[in-house]
Amino acid sequence: MTEERSGSLPGGLSGAAAAFEFAVVWVTLAALAMLRLPAGVTSAQWIAFAVLVPVIGAVHLLGAHRQKHQGSHLSLAPIFSAVLILPPLLAAAAIAVAFVPEWLRARPPWYIVVFNAANFVCPAVAARVVFDAVHGAGAGTPWALAAVAAISTFLVLHYSVLAVMLRLARGVRPADTVRLDCVVIDAGLVSLGAAAAALSELQPGLVVLTTLPLVLAYRSLAIPALVEATRVEPKTGLYNIRHFHTALAQELGRAARFDRPLGLLMIDVDHLREVNNAFGHLAGDQALRLVAESLRVATREYDVLARFGGDEFCVLLPETDLQGALAVAERIRAAVERDARSSQLSLTVSVGVAAHRGDGMTTEALIALADRAAYRAKFSGRNAVAIPPEGDPVDEAERVLLDALRDGE
Repeated sequence: MTEERSGSLPGGLSGAAAAFEFAVVWVTLAALAMLRLPAGVTSAQWIAFAVLVPVIGAVHLLGAHRQKHQGSHLSLAPIFSAVLILPPLLAAAAIAVAFVPEWLRARPPWYIVVFNAANFVCPAVAARVVFDAVHGAGAGTPWALAAVAAISTFLVLHYSVLAVMLRLARGVRPADTVRLDCVVIDAGLVSLGAAAAALSELQPGLVVLTTLPLVLAYRSLAIPALVEATRVEPKTGLYNIRHFHTALAQELGRAARFDRPLGLLMIDVDHLREVNNAFGHLAGDQALRLVAESLRVATREYDVLARFGGDEFCVLLPETDLQGALAVAERIRAAVERDARSSQLSLTVSVGVAAHRGDGMTTEALIALADRAAYRAKFSGRNAVAIPPEGDPVDEAERVLLDALRDGE
C-alpha cells in the first residue's frame, strides 16, 4: 500500500482510516498473544526459520508496483512457505521481520509499515489455522486441499482488509483494489510458496526448483515496471509530458473515429512561487506531490495524469463530456484545498476544462482551449474552475490580461 494523505491526523490518515488500522493491529496482536511456541520445534524447523527470515526480507525488497494504489510483493512466495512449514508464531515473526529492510531502505511513514505488516501477519496466521483444521479433519484429507483452503483464506483476508483501508484512507473503490489481474498474480506467488513447502516435505533440496519460477515472476513484473519508469516524472510519480502527448493523440483519434466524448483538464498551482520563496524549494516539491496525490484520489484508474511542466498538471478524461469534466475538475479543486489545509499549506489550484468538439480538433487546439480556460480561472480569483470563452478567437484585451497574468506567475 502506498502513502495515504487524506485527513488531519498527524500521521496523515483520516479518523476512520486510523481507527481501522488500530483495529487491524490489535486483532493481529491478540491473535499472536493466543499462540504458543510448541515444545516440539524440531531442529529442521529452526534451520528453516533461520533461512527464511533473510530470504523473505531480501525478496520483499524486490516488490514491483503494478498500479497506482498498491504493489505486488514477490515475498508472498517465501512468506507462504513459512506459513506452511513453520509453527504459526515463528512464521509470524519471520513475516514481521521482513518489513525491517524495507523500512530501513525507503523510510516510508511508520503507519504504512505497521499496517502492511499486520495485513500480512494476520491473514498468514488465519491461513495456518485453516490449513491445520482441514488437514487434520481426517486421515484421507489431501494435503493439497488443505493448502488450497489456506491460500483462499489468506487472499480473501488480505484483499478485504486492504480494500477497506484504501476506501477509508483514499476513497478508492474496492473494485479498483481487488482487480482480477492483481489477484491472479498474488495467487500464483502464494501457490508457488505452497509448492515449495510441499517439496520441502519430500526433500528439502528440491526447494531449489522453485527458484527459477520466482526469477521469472520477478522478470515479468520488473520489465513492465522499468518501461513504466521511462514514462513517469520522478518528482510527482505522474506521467511525463512526452507520454501525455502520446496518450492524448491516441485518445483524441479514438474519440474522433467513434464519436466519443473526451475531456481535458489543465491545472495550475496557485501561488507556488510564494511557497518557494517563503519556505524553500523543498516545500514547493512537497506542494507538487500533494497536488499529484490529490489528483490520484479524485480521478479514475484509467484517467491519464501528467505533470505538464513547472506548476502545471493535466488530466486526460476518456469517455467524459464537458459536464462530466467540470464535475471532476471541481472534485480536484476541492480535494487540493482540503488536503493542503490538513497539511498546513496555503495552496489551491485553478482548473481549466475543455472537451473534444468533434470538428477535426487537433491535440494542440484542445490543449490551447484547456490552457485558456485555466488562465480564466486564475484571472477570476484563483481556486476556481473555468471553461474556455465562447468562440475560438482571443480578443486583444483578453490576450493582454492573460499575458500579464502569466508574467505575474
